[in-house]
Amino acid sequence: MSTMLRSTLAALVLTSLASVASAQSPDAAKAFLEARHDQVNQVLQRAEGASRDRRLSQLLGDLLDYEALSEASLGEHWASHSESERAEFVSLLKQLVERSYKANLQRTLDYRVDYQNAERRGEKVIVRTSARSRENRRAPAVSIDYEMVQAGRNWRVVNVVTDGQSLVQSYRSQFHRILERDGWDGLLGKMRERLAAGG
Repeated sequence: MSTMLRSTLAALVLTSLASVASAQSPDAAKAFLEARHDQVNQVLQRAEGASRDRRLSQLLGDLLDYEALSEASLGEHWASHSESERAEFVSLLKQLVERSYKANLQRTLDYRVDYQNAERRGEKVIVRTSARSRENRRAPAVSIDYEMVQAGRNWRVVNVVTDGQSLVQSYRSQFHRILERDGWDGLLGKMRERLAAGG
């Protein structure tokens, strides 16, 4: 192998490694989140309708890891249920989380959102943001932290912490109480009731 060929191959390997490292960096997670939120916000400003809802669901489905959220929210109870039971639970939680996430992003259209910094914490990257009302500038900013993991070349949100309140921990506490009192069928029933009530 010639010296020139070896140098070319080495340069290609180094370039490839640099690209991988860049894609895995905390800043890459922050840029991905900001870009995806910008897309969602553009869709939210459209007139309401079926096509708008489908596009929002698609964008949020690419951003939120519903299965990871479901597993973390059930905690120790996840392993004791069948694949079909888990699939039904994931489907119900997806609808609840999607509805809540859309509503929160709709509200933040009236806020200035700052994407502050991102830091690696084990296998996750924490992207820290703050949202401040444009109308009531005296109101304190709301801190919203996104826990993200890499999925191929993209990133997925696995938890959201708002002013110190973890979405996963909140769901886990609620679900544990219901499971202890009403069992699995009772939990799924409560989730269906909440969806039917629009909550």
